[in-house]
Amino acid sequence: MVNNFLITQLFKSLIFSARRVFIIVLAIFISALVSSAFLNIYFDLDTKLSKELKAYGANLNILPTKTNELIDNHALEKLKGEIGAKNLTPYLYAFLSVDGSHTLVLGTDFSSLKLTKPFLQAVEGSFSLSDFDENSAFIGKDLATKLISANKQDSLQGLIGREFEIYGLLGEKAVLKIKGIVSNNDEFDTLFLAPLAMVQNLSAQTGINYANALVYGSFDEVSAKARALSDDEVSVKPISSVSLSEALVLEKLKALMFLIVLVVLVIASTSVNTTLSSIIFSRKKEVALHLALGAGKKDIAKLFGLECLVLALVASVLGAVCGYILAQIFGYIIFNASVDFRLKAAVLAVFVSLIFAFCAAFFPIKKALKINVCENLKGE
Repeated sequence: MVNNFLITQLFKSLIFSARRVFIIVLAIFISALVSSAFLNIYFDLDTKLSKELKAYGANLNILPTKTNELIDNHALEKLKGEIGAKNLTPYLYAFLSVDGSHTLVLGTDFSSLKLTKPFLQAVEGSFSLSDFDENSAFIGKDLATKLISANKQDSLQGLIGREFEIYGLLGEKAVLKIKGIVSNNDEFDTLFLAPLAMVQNLSAQTGINYANALVYGSFDEVSAKARALSDDEVSVKPISSVSLSEALVLEKLKALMFLIVLVVLVIASTSVNTTLSSIIFSRKKEVALHLALGAGKKDIAKLFGLECLVLALVASVLGAVCGYILAQIFGYIIFNASVDFRLKAAVLAVFVSLIFAFCAAFFPIKKALKINVCENLKGE
């Protein structure tokens, strides 16, 4: 009987205060929506943002353990196997004769260079490797400017497709065709870039000066990877400016998301508190009548508590589901990728919304239990 009475009164009160009930439902729905969306992104942020930040280049430096020595090819192949050939870019510098001029030539792997040096761009020609072969090369912008000045050419474009004769230390000869003129606003602008194997052959070297690598993970994970890769031949160290910046950005973004969710929950709680107080005020005589007819304060608390539970549960579950959809929209807008569904994000969003809703409802319900029966039933 009691349960039937509560259920009947619940539906009557929901219908009687439909507009105010809608405000409560909307407030809790929005709080759950935002909480679910940001929690799904929060739990996926490390992976998504890490991939985005890795687009800014290498985060590991690989150097020979002993000064003035090279990292030999055997150690280089071992590193490629552990890191991945596409994620590691070797560098070998050599002074060679380029068309009769003593020039600093950089031997490297162009396929991985585009990953570890993402801002290296072609100002003339193309940096595409689709038609690239072992006889292709690139020239830094500053070096190209000096060459056209020395050869009295009109523009950088005139160097594209031109063949350069390069002579090694022992008289070996190679002919390289220029595919593009590149710029990175650093030392690369002054270099002649050629395939690593050719530079090793012309300079009679069997190793590299150093390498850059790109690995995924937090600063601590990158540091641990660096320690694991270091041995008697190579010293691997994280590029702190990249890895620490990534960790700092992640921490600040997570803190910002937490604050946004907290602000939304506080605003929603205030709305629930104000609206529920208004509902209880408009139903003072109803509450007084129930008390006069023998209902206990526990029954009144159960009535309003059940109303809050039903409204909060429906609104928070619906908000959590829609929050995942909102997270997908944010994911494609920000990261151009979907956000993984995490059940714990939805459950946590519902739980937090319910907690804040009940905290907001506590004082209005407590106030309803202090209603004076005689004063509110005068004239009835």
